Amino acid sequence: MRSGSPAAQRKNRKIRKAGRHCAPWTAQKSVRRLGLIAPAFVVLGAVGAWQLSPFDSGPATAGSAQRAELTARYLPPPLTGEAKTFLSKALTRNAPEDADAVADRHQTAASPAAKASPAAKPGAASPKPKPAATPAASHPAPAPSPKAFACAGTIATGMLPENYGPIVTFLAAHGYTPMAAAGIAGNIYQESQGNPESVGTGGGGLIGWTPLPAGFVTGNPQADLQTQLTALLAFNQQWAQYIPMLNAATSPTEAADVYMNYFERPGLPAAYNREGAASAVAQACGIS
Repeated sequence: MRSGSPAAQRKNRKIRKAGRHCAPWTAQKSVRRLGLIAPAFVVLGAVGAWQLSPFDSGPATAGSAQRAELTARYLPPPLTGEAKTFLSKALTRNAPEDADAVADRHQTAASPAAKASPAAKPGAASPKPKPAATPAASHPAPAPSPKAFACAGTIATGMLPENYGPIVTFLAAHGYTPMAAAGIAGNIYQESQGNPESVGTGGGGLIGWTPLPAGFVTGNPQADLQTQLTALLAFNQQWAQYIPMLNAATSPTEAADVYMNYFERPGLPAAYNREGAASAVAQACGIS
């Protein structure tokens, strides 16, 4: 049993009225505020609720007034300009992207080189072309080769072997200095007097090969001279470690002694003849 007068009881009790002109209740205000913040979701929910509403099952004439009243009560007011803009952007972001647009974007990202290069700024200086390389700079001329030594051999006096001019010229053209060639020619003077047809006891030829190889002395002095000079190069290679010493000689007598002791190695040296002949050859050929 409630205490107090009926008027006081009615004053403390809140009576909710239904009708078009009554004040909106709190939930209705929240729905409208939510419609301004996220109109897309409110509109979609309201449309779904309208489609599932039980009032649509009746006749169109009987329920039209009720639908109008429900529409005014539960649907949000018409969208304002800001709400329409927000809804348009939200639908655009959530819309499925066209397949051709996706393919074009991926193709553009995969081919950055296809983008046009930025235009040059007005007034910017263009790069200067590099000067073409001249033939002289790209292909330098080779250094001139040293002139080959040649001994004319016009002097016929003193202790000079025969053919000393061709002998010195041949040796100078095959790796020996002119001074070393004069020392070899001085040793040849002592062995054969420079005669390729010379034959002695058990040997013969320019340096007295013992035994004398076949084909070295054939009766043709010019041919035999070339054959024996070529064989002399092979003979000297047996003592190749002394060739630098021979080429380092600074006088004809020194060159004659080096060749006698390290190459010829004679049983009877007669060094004074070898040294004198080497000095005469150097003088005749202009070697100093």
